[in-house]
Amino acid sequence: MSRPRVIRLLVLSCVATAATAALACDRREAGRPADSAIDTAQPVHVAKRPPTDWATELGQLLLVPSDSDNAAVVLYPDEPTSQLIGSAPTTLISVSGETTQVRLVSSDSQQCGDAPMVRLSGAAPAGWSIGLLGRSGALLPMDSIEALPSADSARLAADLARLASGLSTHRDSRFSGLPFAVLTAHRFSRDSRQFLVGHLARRLNQEAAPLEERTLIIAERSAAGAPYSVTYSQRSEGSEDAAEHFEALAAVRGKRSTLLLIARDQISQTNYEVLERVPNGTWRSRWSRKLAC
Repeated sequence: MSRPRVIRLLVLSCVATAATAALACDRREAGRPADSAIDTAQPVHVAKRPPTDWATELGQLLLVPSDSDNAAVVLYPDEPTSQLIGSAPTTLISVSGETTQVRLVSSDSQQCGDAPMVRLSGAAPAGWSIGLLGRSGALLPMDSIEALPSADSARLAADLARLASGLSTHRDSRFSGLPFAVLTAHRFSRDSRQFLVGHLARRLNQEAAPLEERTLIIAERSAAGAPYSVTYSQRSEGSEDAAEHFEALAAVRGKRSTLLLIARDQISQTNYEVLERVPNGTWRSRWSRKLAC
């Protein structure tokens, strides 16, 4: 199952380009194309953990929307019982933190790869990103760059372009020096810290085989007005089908950490991941599951 992709750039690319005025929009072709995805995390290496390392603050059940109306895919647990599915209302959550409760009904006839599917009783609200049952962690509402005043949106786009330009690239990258376009961006806060999650792209328009680079950035600052600094990043490049598209789904306040749920989407599969900010300020991959349907 492939989540819907963001297909239009924000009307802020001119600001992002202004923030990186020294970057040229056209570069000559050189070297060989990179068709495989390249994933980096900076400045800290991310150690994968077994899929059983579930964050209990997220509850007993995790759902994501399916391609079918009023149906959802169960990401966690691997084999939910009918008793669990029907035990209580499930909360559908949007990226902005809005919630709606629905009842679930087991569906024996549908599956998404190796993941079971459930039916939602009643109409699901538009734009929900995840569903949770028995959640104990508090939601951290996220502001979208598109919903901010134009001045704030422009400043945020410029910040993201600057932060992305400061990330290192691998030696053979053909995207070096190209300007970044901001695709999506969200802000949220916990205690005194402010967090910024951005998805950016750079494109190399080759006639026969266009390439693109996608970058996910998590940055934070200690107070309003202070500069953001990158605490986590992932980067993927290749053809449109090979490069991963990143999407922030929800942020949750855990007992001792902050949790961020993201999707890493390709044309044939989507990898869902729970990132956890640990006490020393770095992020790690806490849990993940791959869907291919």
